Amino acid sequence: MSPYEENILTFVYILQKQPELLTSSDRADILKLLATLPDDVEEISNAIALWYETRPQILDAILNVPIEDLDSLRAAGGRRTPITGTESKEMIENSVTQSSKSNPSNSSPSETKK
Repeated sequence: MSPYEENILTFVYILQKQPELLTSSDRADILKLLATLPDDVEEISNAIALWYETRPQILDAILNVPIEDLDSLRAAGGRRTPITGTESKEMIENSVTQSSKSNPSNSSPSETKK
């Protein structure tokens, strides 16, 4: 698996496991960004990385995914073929949509701790 595919899968993993890290505006931003990208795994991965680099909580979560969890991502579904750009976009879009259902509160994480 390429580093680009790993980045995309790790991002999807964070969306699924920690949906509270994304605000409703983050979700809208990522969907808008995906709509502008070609179906190219490298470009999608690079754009996603630039996007989450400006969001410290998401970046921190991505950098702290346990290695054993990454191993399970690499083997997800016994995948031996590369992920296509179209598949990458669909996975991210589906995870963003699911994360909004998992975290219906549109408040920021700091507001929910009151």
